[in-house]
Amino acid sequence: MNSKRVQAGSVLRWLWLGVVVVLVTFPVYVTVVTALLPPGDVAAGRLIPVPGRLTLDNVRAALDSAPLARQYLVSVAVTTLQAAAQLTTAALAAYALVFPRWRGRGIAFALVLATLAFPGESLVIPNFETATGLGLRDTLLGIVIPYLAAGYAVFLLHQAFLALPRETWEAARLDGCGELRALLHVVLPMARPQLITAAMWCALSAWNGYFWPLLITDSPQRRTIQVGLAQLVVDQAATPAVIYAGTLLVLLPTLLLVLFGQRFLVRGLAARVTA
Repeated sequence: MNSKRVQAGSVLRWLWLGVVVVLVTFPVYVTVVTALLPPGDVAAGRLIPVPGRLTLDNVRAALDSAPLARQYLVSVAVTTLQAAAQLTTAALAAYALVFPRWRGRGIAFALVLATLAFPGESLVIPNFETATGLGLRDTLLGIVIPYLAAGYAVFLLHQAFLALPRETWEAARLDGCGELRALLHVVLPMARPQLITAAMWCALSAWNGYFWPLLITDSPQRRTIQVGLAQLVVDQAATPAVIYAGTLLVLLPTLLLVLFGQRFLVRGLAARVTA
C-alpha cells in the first residue's frame, strides 16, 4: 500500500514538473518558431505555430529595419564592462568584509545591504545629472558608470566567502601572501562556482537593462539592443514575424548563457544553500 502511494506521488510530481516545463518553455518555443517562419505562415494566426519551412528572412528584415547589429555590439560592450566592473568591486568588497579584522566592518556590510532597499528608479535623476555634468551623455561610458558596483553581487560573494575555511586564508597569509594575492590565488579559486553564479547575474542584469540606456542615450547607434527592440516593435507593428525575429536576437545570448552555465549555476546555488 505504501509503495503504491509512493509511486502515485512520484507520478504526480513528474506530471506537475512536466506542466511547469511546458509553461516555461512555451513562450520561448513560440518566439523561436515564429521568428523563423515565412510571414505568410505567421499571418495564419495559429495559437501554436508549427515549424514547417524555416527561413532567416525575418532576421534579415529586422537587421535592415533598425541598426540592431550596431546596438548588439553596444550591448555586448556594456555587458562585458559592467559585469567585469561589478565582479571586481564585489570581490574586493566581499574580501574586505569577511577576512581582515577591522572595526566597523559589520556597519559597512549593513550599509551595503541597505543599498538593496532603494529602488533603482529613485537614483535615476542624480545619476542622470552626474553623467550629464561629466559630459558622458550619449556615450558607452555613460551607460556603464552608474553600475560599476552592485550591492547584490557584494552580498553573493560575501556569503560565499563566509563559507570558506578561514584557516586556508590564514595559512596563505603566514606564508607571505599579500591581500591581493590571497584573494586571487586562494579565495577566488575556492569560490569558483559562486563567482560564476555572480558573473551570470551581473551579465544578465547588464544585458536586460532598458530604462537607463534609453534615458542616457540619444542616437540609435549608441543605444543597446533592448532599446532597439522597443523601437523595432513600433516601426514593424504590421509585421509581427520581424518583431519575433528581433526578440530572438535579444533572447539568444541569455539562452546560451543559461544553457552553458547551468552546471556552474546549480553548483553555486547548492553551495550557498549548504552553507
